[in-house]
Amino acid sequence: MLYKLKRIIKKGQIKINEPLKNHTSFKIGGNAKFLVLPNDEVELIDLINYLSKNNKKYYILGNGTNVLANDNGFNGVIIKTTNLNKIRQYNNYLEVFAGVTINQFCNYCKCNNLSGFEDAFGIPGTIGGAVVMNASAYEFKMSNFVLGVLCLIDGKVDYLTNAECEFGYRKSAFNNAIVLRVDLKLENKECDVSRMNYIMQLRKTFQPLNLPSAGSVFKRCDGVIVSKLLDDLGFKGRCVGGAMISKKHAGFIVNNGNATAADVKMLISNIKKEVKSNKNIILEEEMKQVAANVYVTTDDGSYGRTGNVNDCLKSLLEEGKEYDHIVAIGPLIMMKYVCLLTKELGI
Repeated sequence: MLYKLKRIIKKGQIKINEPLKNHTSFKIGGNAKFLVLPNDEVELIDLINYLSKNNKKYYILGNGTNVLANDNGFNGVIIKTTNLNKIRQYNNYLEVFAGVTINQFCNYCKCNNLSGFEDAFGIPGTIGGAVVMNASAYEFKMSNFVLGVLCLIDGKVDYLTNAECEFGYRKSAFNNAIVLRVDLKLENKECDVSRMNYIMQLRKTFQPLNLPSAGSVFKRCDGVIVSKLLDDLGFKGRCVGGAMISKKHAGFIVNNGNATAADVKMLISNIKKEVKSNKNIILEEEMKQVAANVYVTTDDGSYGRTGNVNDCLKSLLEEGKEYDHIVAIGPLIMMKYVCLLTKELGI
């Protein structure tokens, strides 16, 4: 496959047996068989289409934030989009490529008299990732600024308007699509730098920025602020191996020096079980886990979707469907998920 990758990636980079811990904010993860940094959209699109058509495992990493990579690495292609980092400004909107980081864009706004992203300053991710997750912080919500998104869906380039993006709390229509670039609408007025500095000071005061993490681990649940819930239940400082619930902010799990993905997963499992037992609340992770794209379908063929297997199963559950068997057909595998697909599993 290396030969084919080199024919596609002519200006970008290809790394072999690359440690994922060097590319994630958690500083956790084994080696990826290939880590590819496309130079532009053409290389990215050609790469995705080749991998999809040939049933090769891949995962879009973005900037490596809000994600947990497995200890045994990834036997496929990890795609990092940080080379797709152009910003184009027109009369009444901006065209921002998916690999631009939030902080890069905030600094661009500061230098070009654009306002609206002040409260996003310090979010550790890319514009593409912020669209997929509909990122929000303080008074900022990504969906409020999106005019439309150019994306890759099932091998075809498409443009979705804001309404078609199906934005919700920590979700959008892009779980099984790849964001290429985003059209944004901001105010043409001086950026409030004092507000940006204030937001960053809040982050430094209340978040464990001195230790590796993937940001907030859990989504809010029915209006419940999870960090306060975990704090009230005495979770701060709880450890499994090198993974620890932050003593500063209970919504963060931090790498205390030598954490493994297994440590983090066990700690998450313990938290979810105790919260379910004590408060009858089912927590759902905001943090993603590196997993291959597969095709998931039900036994009767009434449902089918390509994407991250966990996301596909979550989508099926959100649609309110219940099946005894789910068949996942992917690279070199055919497996059955039997009688266990309930939201309590947190899959």
